[in-house]
Amino acid sequence: MDKSQIIELLRKDMMGEQQAIIQYLNHAYAMEEGALPGEIEAIAREEMYHLDWLADQIVELGGDPAMERDPVDFTAGTPAQQMLKDVDLEQVAIDQYREHIALIDDEKVRRLLARILHDELVHQAQFRDLAVEAEAEQDDADDAPAAPPARLQALLNEGIRHEYSVVLQYLYHSFVAEDCEAAEELQNAAINEMQHLGWLAEHLAEEGGEPDFTHEKLALTRDPVTNLEADIQIENQVIKMYSAQAPEVEDEGLKNLLTRIRDHEIYHEEVFTDLLAEAKEAAEADQAPPAKPEEDAPRSIPSVGSLKD
Repeated sequence: MDKSQIIELLRKDMMGEQQAIIQYLNHAYAMEEGALPGEIEAIAREEMYHLDWLADQIVELGGDPAMERDPVDFTAGTPAQQMLKDVDLEQVAIDQYREHIALIDDEKVRRLLARILHDELVHQAQFRDLAVEAEAEQDDADDAPAAPPARLQALLNEGIRHEYSVVLQYLYHSFVAEDCEAAEELQNAAINEMQHLGWLAEHLAEEGGEPDFTHEKLALTRDPVTNLEADIQIENQVIKMYSAQAPEVEDEGLKNLLTRIRDHEIYHEEVFTDLLAEAKEAAEADQAPPAKPEEDAPRSIPSVGSLKD
């Protein structure tokens, strides 16, 4: 199997990992606070590691990471029913990884997929246990809250769509970055944006709303200057968005949350601005013509008189 075929299989695995991340987080955010959603989020974090490992392997093989996802089941259900859906999704992943391990002859890639497969088998067992726990707790659950005001749902979903978009964009930019500092800063920003996504989605779910896990158009290139310019542009846009939203809401806790997220975005914009300056400087250095070697001064032929002296 050649590299291009392996890359396509790994891209398919990435799509499944992102599908699982979003499905599991959606189920966790919809639940009341407690141990159950925390355990689901922990599983989702492990799936994020898988996404990262697969992306790194794809780049190492010379390919582009996949930032699309397989379709997510957003249908409603009791916590126990949702856990059983996650059991089934883990089975899809288990079957796919086993198939890809059998097809791929690259030992390093096979080792990585076997490592991920082990996690998926553990996750499936965990979701079976969580389904039993959720069933036991279901009788004590309160009635679902009424739907939130339309404007509040629209406002929070605007933030959720943005945060999901930049998580994907910054992750991709970190995957393809050749500069280690830039890659680390972009990944740190993506992690922070994932926190924002969770805060907003949990708040909306607590109000009885449904988070909108769709993303906007992503800027996915391999040029660091183009990528950072796109990242700065989207940060400036969202700083304005959160600055306008915060005074609009009456809930003091939500107002403080939006302000906190806005301040984080200001920090990201400043970091990206510094990285852009460094990327432009590096690009200019790469394009500069090589310096000409200094020519040796012509050597004069000594005269007979000088030799005598």
